[in-house]
Amino acid sequence: MNFVAKGLLGGIIYASSVQVVWEDLAKRFNKVDGSRTFNLNKEIATLSQGTTSMSVYFSELKDLWEEFEALVPESGCDCPKSRESVSYLQKLKLYQFLMGLNDSYSQARSQILMRSPTPTVNQAYALILSDEGQKFVVATTGILGANPTGQMGSFEAAMYSKIGGN
Repeated sequence: MNFVAKGLLGGIIYASSVQVVWEDLAKRFNKVDGSRTFNLNKEIATLSQGTTSMSVYFSELKDLWEEFEALVPESGCDCPKSRESVSYLQKLKLYQFLMGLNDSYSQARSQILMRSPTPTVNQAYALILSDEGQKFVVATTGILGANPTGQMGSFEAAMYSKIGGN
């Protein structure tokens, strides 16, 4: 009873067992209606990274996928058709993730889509994070070290020659 919202206590406080409580709560709240499933699909399809960080975007997408899977669970069958269906859903998740990325990841997106076999969503996320880290290193250090363009004018050159006796 300590973990149930106060507004729900009235309906379950006099239940004879925990099983009766769970059955009552399931009858009231375990309703999968088409509108929630539709809205989840719409949120997943329209979610984009925008100005959020990669980790926030990916976490939001994973939360939506988990809620969708809770409403529409996968088949528990291990038959070939079921495996094909699961494989298709995994590719769909990968495409959804890649479609929502900012345009700055277009090159990484293309490289991921050209891979064979197709990576999982988690592998693609790791590749994108690696690409993001690489872009950060290049942007902050350049080729010759930290901010080489600002230092180029301060280098002096000296020539040394053994010929001439100096």
